[in-house]
Order: sequence, then C-alpha cells, then structure tokens
Amino acid sequence: MTIKNFNGIEIAGTNSMIEKVYTGKFTKGDIAIAEFKQKLPIAPGQYTLSFSCTHINAKGELEVLNRKYEALLVEVISSKDCVGIVKLDTEMNIERVK
Repeated sequence: MTIKNFNGIEIAGTNSMIEKVYTGKFTKGDIAIAEFKQKLPIAPGQYTLSFSCTHINAKGELEVLNRKYEALLVEVISSKDCVGIVKLDTEMNIERVK
C-alpha cells in the first residue's frame, strides 16, 4: 500500500514484508483477503492509495501479480491547520505563572 499526494509524491507506504507479517503459502486459484487498518496522521488534503500483490518467485525475485495505481481517493479534513505533510498529534497547555 502506498499513499501519494496529488503531485505524485509518495508520502508513506507499507507491505507485509515491512510489517513482518507472514502471509502463508498460496497456490493458483486460492483466494485471500488482506486488510489494512491505518491511521493517517497527514495534513488535510487529497491523497491517493495504491495497492499491489507481489510474491518472491523461485529465483528469489520480486514478481508483481497485480497492481492498482491510484485506486482510492482519500480526502483528509481537519478542524485544525497544519504545517508540512505530517499532522502532529499535539496536546498543548499554557499556564500563567505570575
């Protein structure tokens, strides 16, 4: 899964190898469901999500089985402004001392 902004810049991404999730072994015709639960701490705006399914073939090479570029449009909205791309999860307290 890859998240890009509308300028085509990759903001973030992950996959089962990065997440250290063992996917098991599959044979042709098997059906599986892959679910991602993701918090998106990014600035308000429009983004796209791309998905792919790959595997390591018998030669040890990464082989693409299916790719869906810009498959999903995500619009992030917020009641707060943001500086930059990452939306910090900040709690702030100001206290008068004198």
